[in-house]
Amino acid sequence: MPKGPGGASGSSSSADSSQGSEPTPAVGAARWLNIIAVLVIITMVTGSLVQQFGYGQPPCALCIVERSALVGMAIGPIMNLLMGLSPKHYAITIIAALVGSAASGMQAISSAEGTLVLDPNDVVMGIPLYYWALGICIAGILACAFILLWTSSWQTDDEGLLHHRGPARVATFTAIGWLFSYVCLTIWQVLVNCGVSMCPANPASTGAQSVQFTFSVTRNGTETTIISIPGFITVLLGLGLLSLLFGIILNRRMGKAEDQ
Repeated sequence: MPKGPGGASGSSSSADSSQGSEPTPAVGAARWLNIIAVLVIITMVTGSLVQQFGYGQPPCALCIVERSALVGMAIGPIMNLLMGLSPKHYAITIIAALVGSAASGMQAISSAEGTLVLDPNDVVMGIPLYYWALGICIAGILACAFILLWTSSWQTDDEGLLHHRGPARVATFTAIGWLFSYVCLTIWQVLVNCGVSMCPANPASTGAQSVQFTFSVTRNGTETTIISIPGFITVLLGLGLLSLLFGIILNRRMGKAEDQ
């Protein structure tokens, strides 16, 4: 087993990490970069789920490939966080990003050629979702390339966050729970809309859904403003809060087990 800085052995590193210390500052920074990468992917998947559940946009064949590739891109950072930083894990992200780039690139080319009709409910902040997916995939490949050049972040004795209590482990468990709930939603949506057959290449949306949650904000007994939030956005935010609770509880339980 390789030794960390100062000749510390793997067993001493494991004992230190269980108390919340980082093997090196570079490893600590790389862990948070991996957490941010997973959260960026979750944000992208959130956008596609809002479009499909909140605005009636059925899943298309290449859309599911893109979303699967995004989830695949998150596997590398998650393995880095749980098992320790490794070039092999970044390779998984690069492979998934290449698949996602190919799928989203095909949609972009089809749209430019006029063979793909852009649905107005498939646009977020004026940009089609497949362009967002293409950008995330390209950014993921570049980020992995740069972090692989940052050898001090992965050429060290890192056993992962399973032996490291603290905010980073809470954030990791939260991201894993949140992403897993999105995977379940995607599988359910595909089965409902497409069954076991191929999803359509260019489905049409049905428009914004009618369910909304309305909150009134009062001050000194006088109603000041009314806030309406689409129902499915509220559901997705609720899944995030439940995932955060899951991360906090799991981190504490593992911390108690480490103290025994």
